Amino acid sequence: MSEQTTRPSRAVRRPAPSARPARTPFSLIALSGLLGVMVLACAMCSVMLVALGSDRVLALRDQVLGRTREERIASLQQIVDVVVRGEGAWPIPGRGRLTILLMGVDRRPSEGRAPTRTDAITLLTVDPEAKAAAMLSIPRDLYVPLAGLDHVDRINTAYVYGEARGASGGGAQATEDTIAWNLGIPVDKYVVVDFAGFKQTIDALGGVDVDVPKRIVDDAYPTEDFGIELLVIEPGPTHMDGELALKYVRTRHPDSDFGRLQRQQQVMLAARDKALSLGALAQLPALLDAAAGSYETDLTVAEIASVAKVLSDIPRENIATFRIDETMAQLWTTPTGASVLIPLRDRIAPVVAAFLAHGQAQSSAAP
Repeated sequence: MSEQTTRPSRAVRRPAPSARPARTPFSLIALSGLLGVMVLACAMCSVMLVALGSDRVLALRDQVLGRTREERIASLQQIVDVVVRGEGAWPIPGRGRLTILLMGVDRRPSEGRAPTRTDAITLLTVDPEAKAAAMLSIPRDLYVPLAGLDHVDRINTAYVYGEARGASGGGAQATEDTIAWNLGIPVDKYVVVDFAGFKQTIDALGGVDVDVPKRIVDDAYPTEDFGIELLVIEPGPTHMDGELALKYVRTRHPDSDFGRLQRQQQVMLAARDKALSLGALAQLPALLDAAAGSYETDLTVAEIASVAKVLSDIPRENIATFRIDETMAQLWTTPTGASVLIPLRDRIAPVVAAFLAHGQAQSSAAP
């Protein structure tokens, strides 16, 4: 390209050297900046509403405007009290005994929403009139007929079969039916939580305090990426965050699945105690928010609040724990080489009866 083409055209008029560009008034600059800030603030608010939800955004607003934590807890307490005051909030008509199936599923982050087995199976029964509750933990390797599936397998496979085969009610209903069929325990509601939801819930509580009865050494603890690692937990009072609590309730190599059942109940009771110390109902929105996307249930939010209120009113001594332990099952190896537990039904029956009857004595003794 020649030098001629790079020169400005003679038709272009240049300002005289002494002329200065007109200045933009300061007020216009300030107004433009203010409008820009307002647009940015609106965009940020929109993002916060989508990411956090309106309740969390309002809580943040209250905190910024000077409302104290106690004042916000009191407000939440009033809201929850209104919710649980109505008779219709309790899941069972007439405030009858409620039995909830609690399941922890062995779902890793890389697996997405793929059907998977239940790593923990616990029944929680609550009697609001007797102010009593009980937990019954079931070993995952219990070898039983699976309801509606014409198949005998570990009880923890009922969930994955129900999900994979598209059974009515999915894996939760398949597990409820299998429990009712084999143990004679009718289930009213269910809650399913995966690893992430468990950890996030414990962390939302600020961790839990657990008295570890003996030293735990597991040189093959399964990691979330399907590897193994060394796990060591010393005995004595231990404050556990979500990560450590999950390892504590999942490890079984140091003893057995039966020892793990006891640890699971221990952590659940520790979580209840921690929630009560913080004001259980006030913490409920934060706990639900922490586990959002990591749990599923057929309980409504109002029903969850109602159950939380009743559990907070039950004295610790009125909460009983039961387990199907090593004296109630026989170890057996299937023809395919799988290690399973054959239920000894005559020994399991008294435990189931005690679980179902807990609270009735207190209720009948009341004036």
